[in-house]
Amino acid sequence: MSAESVWWQHRGHPPTQPADPDPGQAGPDETFDTVVVGAGVTGLTTALALVRAGRSVLVVEARHPGAVTTGRTTGKVSALQGTTLSSLTSQHGSGGRRRLEAYVESSLAALDWVAAFCEETGVPAQRRDAVTYAAAPEEVPTVRDEHEAAASLGLDVAWRGTPDLPVPAHAATVLADQLQLDPVALVLALLDRVRAGGGRLLTGRRVQRLRQRGEVVHVLGEDGLDVRGEHVVLATGTPVVDRRLHFARLTPQRSYLVAYRHPAPPEVMALSAGSPGRSWRGGEVDGSGLLLVGGEGHETGRGRRESTRVDRLRSWTAEHFPDAVELAAWSAQDYVSLDGLPLVGGLGSPTSRVSVATGYRKWGLTSGVAAGLALAGEQTGAPVPWARDLYTRAPRLRDLPAFLGVQAGVAAGEVGSLARGVRRPPSRAATEAGGCAALPVCTHLGGTLRWNDHEQTYDCPLHGSRFSADGEVLEGPATRSLARLPRRGGRHAGETT
Repeated sequence: MSAESVWWQHRGHPPTQPADPDPGQAGPDETFDTVVVGAGVTGLTTALALVRAGRSVLVVEARHPGAVTTGRTTGKVSALQGTTLSSLTSQHGSGGRRRLEAYVESSLAALDWVAAFCEETGVPAQRRDAVTYAAAPEEVPTVRDEHEAAASLGLDVAWRGTPDLPVPAHAATVLADQLQLDPVALVLALLDRVRAGGGRLLTGRRVQRLRQRGEVVHVLGEDGLDVRGEHVVLATGTPVVDRRLHFARLTPQRSYLVAYRHPAPPEVMALSAGSPGRSWRGGEVDGSGLLLVGGEGHETGRGRRESTRVDRLRSWTAEHFPDAVELAAWSAQDYVSLDGLPLVGGLGSPTSRVSVATGYRKWGLTSGVAAGLALAGEQTGAPVPWARDLYTRAPRLRDLPAFLGVQAGVAAGEVGSLARGVRRPPSRAATEAGGCAALPVCTHLGGTLRWNDHEQTYDCPLHGSRFSADGEVLEGPATRSLARLPRRGGRHAGETT
């Protein structure tokens, strides 16, 4: 089992069996207007917008709603996102200005939508300043660049030369009136409204392939899953059905979070501009003050031990917030596209009725909501005004170096994983699950998996697929469990001591 987020820790998981009539038993003539694969914030926002427009919707989830990235985020919805805008400005140049303006418009639209939804449904949410700050003097120019990029794109940011923060800070840019919340509370409220509008949910079924026949797409998977939709939305992080090799245009990244009980948590959402970055905010859980500290991001399955990364966050917190008492430590995965912008739109021929949404750059509660609104608008004939400029994917020659860089990283990740091997075998209890050990070879494209000593998972350094200690798929492009090694002479084949 992976380390659990504080959002689930205090409430437990919802049941994996659907309360609705099992859509897997739908009659041979039942076809939904849309089948949404994935019950995180992107999938559920898409589903809710569609049912509100009168469409019939089925949401299919391999585990339970909010099980993957959404239920493991910091819970921030913001148009100021660390150093994102200056980075995108540098990457896209003056020719990409309209796309960056559309990106900011989409972030503000998502913020307004989430705020209105929380007010409508009673989901607790707090308005907070979003802060990007320089933790060291050499980071001040980076923060200045972000401030100027944000201001040039229309955000009402304020410069602080001497910011009043509880950690060392030499300058900051501040955007007021952003939003923080419990992301699982958001997921559960979205699900409730989807069901109230007639949408249906099927959990515990993993989608493995699609087959388009005329104007109907068959969604096929585990346990004989075969449901049909006139449209399909793959809201699964990286697409789990991928005829256009989206996984080769994405870099999977993990980052870490530690939650603490704290007597006086900060009332800002802050992110440092340097490396390693530190993300922190205050809040409340179970009626007590909550401090969230995050950072130590890296490409999935690569670099130093995961437990070492979490320990670095703990040491930083002990230095700057000595009254903090740890509650939970976990990690989350997101994806960065070649051009740094969300990758949203049609999957293309031969599955022209299938759409994907990914590449949120660790800002999924903002960009995922925006993607859901855009995908629903496209299907209902009411497109959102910024979608065409933001999600355009015309091939560009300057994408080639980024693509080659991603693939070079993939190759290096495999070489490094082979050199290290599986760091150490999982616990005896894990290896004895099912009477045999999992073969640490990814079922997506055969990458050599690396043992994650914090999450107790197998992680693929190629394209970010992750598996539990007993070999079950957790996330990524893989859709099939790991193969098993039978016992030999009382010891699992391949097991070391």
